[in-house]
Amino acid sequence: MVKLKELFKGIGTIAIYVVVAILGGLLFGPFYFNANILIASLAQLATYSLLVFILALLYQKRLRNDFKSFKKENIKIALKNWILGLGIMAIFNILISMFIKGMATNESLNRDLLFKYPLSNIISMIFLGPISEEITFRASFKKAFDNKYLFCIVTGLIFGLAHVIVDISLTQILYIIPYGALGFFMAKAFYETDNIYASLIMHVIHNGICVALLLLL
Repeated sequence: MVKLKELFKGIGTIAIYVVVAILGGLLFGPFYFNANILIASLAQLATYSLLVFILALLYQKRLRNDFKSFKKENIKIALKNWILGLGIMAIFNILISMFIKGMATNESLNRDLLFKYPLSNIISMIFLGPISEEITFRASFKKAFDNKYLFCIVTGLIFGLAHVIVDISLTQILYIIPYGALGFFMAKAFYETDNIYASLIMHVIHNGICVALLLLL
């Protein structure tokens, strides 16, 4: 069963995410690619920080209560789901690479930004990005679905779509599957623990390892 009021709450949160991101771009965008790397990095961080601040403000009760009720067992559940999600994501990426040359546009853009502006992008990719995305794509939809797998599938697909929206082409749309698979298991970790920090830990670990591998290899 889908609760329409809660579903629209989730959709509204996505709209807020987009509006604040645009607002941040208008305020700090002129400095994103400043010749001074420090200024550019601070401008990029300012947009993400604004986004996290507003979303955290809207969901402060959920964040506060989940922090208080967090259990050690949640970490095990998060790690188990991350391993499953990573494995399925890797399989789909391998299958897609058999038919498409190159990589997902989202990943390519993130790599370029990481190497050009490591300070801001290490922080945003590992911490600020996961926080804003977990609130937007997971926490906001939690009460909309009574069925765990419906919740995981819908929010997983939304998460996957959000990661290919920069390039909606026939080939890039395929990457909704691996991103969505990881999103499915993040949602599963959240649903099984009823604690947003479980999926957040999973998200931070995944992004942290990806960033470390990109910088070290």
